[in-house]
Amino acid sequence: MCGIVGYLGNKEAVPVLLRGLKQLEYRGYDSSGIGILHRKKIKVVKEEGKLSRLEAKITEKYSSTIGIGHTRWATHGGVTTENAHPHSGPEGKVAIVHNGIIDNFAILKKELLAKGNIFHSETDSEVVAHLVESYLEYGPEKAVSMALDRLDGTYGMLILFQEHPDMIIGARNGSPLVVGVGQNEMFLASDAMAFATYTQHAIFIEDGEMVVLNSDEYRVVNRQNMQIDKSVERLDLDVAGIDKQGFSHFLLKEIFEQPESVFRAMGRGGRLLPDYGTSLLGGLNMDKRDFYDIKKIHILAMGTAMYAGELGKYIIEDLARIPVEVSDASELCGINPIVDKDTIFVAISQSGETRDTIAAVQEIKQKGGRVLGILNAVGSTLARMTDGGAYIHAGSEISVASTKAFTSQVTVLALLALMIGRTRDISLVRGKELVNELMALPDKIRIILEKAEEIKAMADELKEHDSVMYMGRGINFPVAMEAALKLKEVSYIHAEAYSAGSLKHGPLALISEDIPSVFICTKGDYQEKTISNIQEVRARNGRVLVISNYEDETLRRVADKLFVVPDSDPLLSPLLTIVPCQLLGYYTALALDRDIDQPRNLAKSVTTD
Repeated sequence: MCGIVGYLGNKEAVPVLLRGLKQLEYRGYDSSGIGILHRKKIKVVKEEGKLSRLEAKITEKYSSTIGIGHTRWATHGGVTTENAHPHSGPEGKVAIVHNGIIDNFAILKKELLAKGNIFHSETDSEVVAHLVESYLEYGPEKAVSMALDRLDGTYGMLILFQEHPDMIIGARNGSPLVVGVGQNEMFLASDAMAFATYTQHAIFIEDGEMVVLNSDEYRVVNRQNMQIDKSVERLDLDVAGIDKQGFSHFLLKEIFEQPESVFRAMGRGGRLLPDYGTSLLGGLNMDKRDFYDIKKIHILAMGTAMYAGELGKYIIEDLARIPVEVSDASELCGINPIVDKDTIFVAISQSGETRDTIAAVQEIKQKGGRVLGILNAVGSTLARMTDGGAYIHAGSEISVASTKAFTSQVTVLALLALMIGRTRDISLVRGKELVNELMALPDKIRIILEKAEEIKAMADELKEHDSVMYMGRGINFPVAMEAALKLKEVSYIHAEAYSAGSLKHGPLALISEDIPSVFICTKGDYQEKTISNIQEVRARNGRVLVISNYEDETLRRVADKLFVVPDSDPLLSPLLTIVPCQLLGYYTALALDRDIDQPRNLAKSVTTD
């Protein structure tokens, strides 16, 4: 959601802050701002819209080596310059940037209004600035601590002080915060990517902790003001990933990176053991004998990661013969989940900071459950919370709409299924077949990408419609769900996914020449039934676009447009059929001139409830 960055050191702060905010643009935002200490006063500049508008507004040459910055994704209050961050106290002695939601802000604001405070925004965050300033007589650290004691809710925040030109204080509760340690300079941000071009040495701040930064040192304390020793970690962030490298959009670049990202998810082949027909995920912290004790796997995720989990369900149940449940993480805490020693929970998240998934994991851990993580971001909150897991190694994913992280998540789930399945159920011969099929995936994805231009004709058709239906049976149903999500995210066209078998149970009423249907139809048990569903749509004058891994006379006859991907093992076919669906979403959005990498109202990492 919001991105925050702070800097103090020996460089001019404004360029550092703006660069940091640019490197957080992928998170999604609707306004931005910076606050610096200039001529012994806090100077705040903020603006609606893109960062380029903020840059254009900074016309004066500010000389400052300390400052804070923010990209806002509106929660409390509309998209206005007044609601953008930073927010200042009534006398301008402090400025804050905040990510999160203060649940009791209305009560606190009423109290402050009664004392005569005047507010200039509709936000919950401005209340924090007023609170901190009201306690400044006790010193900056005590003032922040006293203000935090009054807050209910989540926050990752930075505070800048007019009378302390070599200090920034940060605090975390439920929203990420990380310190960057440079040479005689310090950084503080919601995401280490904000300072990755300056340093890759970091300290992760945990919930309930406060960090006091000076230009050459840091001190971390808990809410009882007891100092906490923190070790500096060396990160390996993909700085090159934040450059488009000649592509028109990050989304297209990331779609075309999938041969390599899927290969990396397999450890460049190192996670596969061809002679034994199995895989090896060393970070699970589980012995093979532990696999026999698993009675159930419960996957927790949101959005695209949840659809990856739905595909994982099909693959795991087929290979490992273990029942799998997939839950929307935002719903899990409200239903009092059943946790037992025979169930393994698997949390899937690209960022590792998805608020709903974190809350679900906290609830499961509180009940004594074991949680594995399938994550992309090393050192993220979920990476530190889980009992083990596997990184997908997809590299930086900048576009809000996820593509390469999705295919990498499914790949790692397939490796997990193979690893457990070879222990419990499947033969060496079957295992070797799957290893070979997995190794062949990158080249097959390249073949699809070489035919990307063919998708444009499908996109030209979809762009003319206000609604699209996606359908598939069996393992193709989650592909349809993810494909529909991609289209609606980037093109703003209403898209819904249905099991093709449910067509006669309601969705058939929607079929007309004005609502095209995209079918995922692959060889296998559901092939003939899916063809029958396509014919039902055609009989009602519905237009049909088909993504398939085979081509014959029947399919050519029933499909208005057909795109064929290479054949593969049925369990791995989603890793191929989803790629043209991603391209279809991209080219449709391109034809409609949408803001493809930063779709309206969406954020890359949803870090608030």
